[in-house]
Amino acid sequence: MKKFYKLAISATVICLGLGVVDQVQAVNVTFSTSDQQFTEGTHNQGWWSTYNSRPNYTDNFNDNYLTGSLRNITYRSYFTFHLGTLANQTISSATLQIQRFIGFGNSVPTIGLFDVLTPASNLNQKINNPDLDIYQDLGSGKNYGTFQVTSAGNSDEILSFALNSNAIADINAAGREFFSIGATLQNNADVGDQYLFGYSYGTPAQLVVTTADVPEPLTLGGTAIAGAMGWWLKRKRKASSTQ
Repeated sequence: MKKFYKLAISATVICLGLGVVDQVQAVNVTFSTSDQQFTEGTHNQGWWSTYNSRPNYTDNFNDNYLTGSLRNITYRSYFTFHLGTLANQTISSATLQIQRFIGFGNSVPTIGLFDVLTPASNLNQKINNPDLDIYQDLGSGKNYGTFQVTSAGNSDEILSFALNSNAIADINAAGREFFSIGATLQNNADVGDQYLFGYSYGTPAQLVVTTADVPEPLTLGGTAIAGAMGWWLKRKRKASSTQ
């Protein structure tokens, strides 16, 4: 009988252990600036500046995300993603992926990524360029990461920027809403033409997030089995003591 009890107790411990440690594997979820477009046929991305001497390039159909200085005009870019399919899941990491296209100037400029407070609907009304408030918003506030990017390289290369804890917290807080990232070249004042991502028309950026590990339904099942086993053992002991 003692041997039977030991086996039963061991089975209970194993069931409980399975219930506690078994988890759903984390998965990657990819969002694109092509999702939920504000202007049909145009990705939710682009640039803002403080001065516009090229009005033909200032319209809602321009999804070029030129970042830096060109012909005495400084551009800051943005990328907007709709997080509807995230379904309030908690994420543990996030990476911005954008195509390199064409760069010029200093061989290794520094790009900073920032939070954006401007509502996505206003941000994508690029026809309202220039706008000092939006321009400032794209290069200030909470920093999402600072990266060095070579100006030269394969124009088809996809660059990946691992976002920091500030970005992860803001994505988790955004829920199923729009989420935007601003980009600016740093320390490039008075250096003449210096830019990244030139001629970047028609190609959407992506945001790849990794969901956090969560318990499988087996967790509850394992705990229930363990509880039932404990209840059965208690009854067996009670019945034995009365015989």
